[in-house]
Amino acid sequence: LIENPSGANPRVWVVNQDNDSVSVFDTVTLAKLGEIAVGTAPRSIARSPNGMIWVAAKQDGSLSVIDPSTRAVTRTITLARGSQPFGIVMSPVANAAYVVLEAGGQLLRFDTATYAQTGSAAIGPNARNLSIAANGNELYVSRFITPPLPGEATATLLRARRAATGA
Repeated sequence: LIENPSGANPRVWVVNQDNDSVSVFDTVTLAKLGEIAVGTAPRSIARSPNGMIWVAAKQDGSLSVIDPSTRAVTRTITLARGSQPFGIVMSPVANAAYVVLEAGGQLLRFDTATYAQTGSAAIGPNARNLSIAANGNELYVSRFITPPLPGEATATLLRARRAATGA
C-alpha cells in the first residue's frame, strides 16, 4: 500500500504475515518508520477514503484500523468466529470497505466512517482477494484453487474379494 501524506515523503505499508504486524517505510530514505501489532495472521491492507489503514487478520477473525498519523490501532472490528477474513479493498466512489471471508464464503461491506457492517453477500468457497474497478461499479473476487498434489487426496481403496465360501 502506498500512502502519500501531505507535507511528507510517500510511505509504503507492508503486511507482516508471520509477525502479526504491519510495517511502514519512508520511500525516499528507506527508513522503517514503525511496526504496528495487528490481529493474528494479517493477510491484506487497504487505505480508506478518510485515510485510515485497514488490515484483515485471517486467523484472528478481525479487522484492525490504524491511524497513519499516530501509527496506532484505533479500532478493532471482530468478525464471526472462524470466518477467516482475507482480502480487503476500498470503494473509490463511496465510503465503503469490502472484505472477503475465506472460510465463510461471504463478502462483507462496511461503512468506513461509522465502521458499521452495511451489507453482505454469499460468494462461494475459496474466495481470497478483491479488486474494484475505478468507477466503483464492479468488484472482482479471486478464488484460490489449487489442484491436489501427488499423494494428497489421492488415496486408493483396495477391496479384498471374499472367497466363494463367504469367509
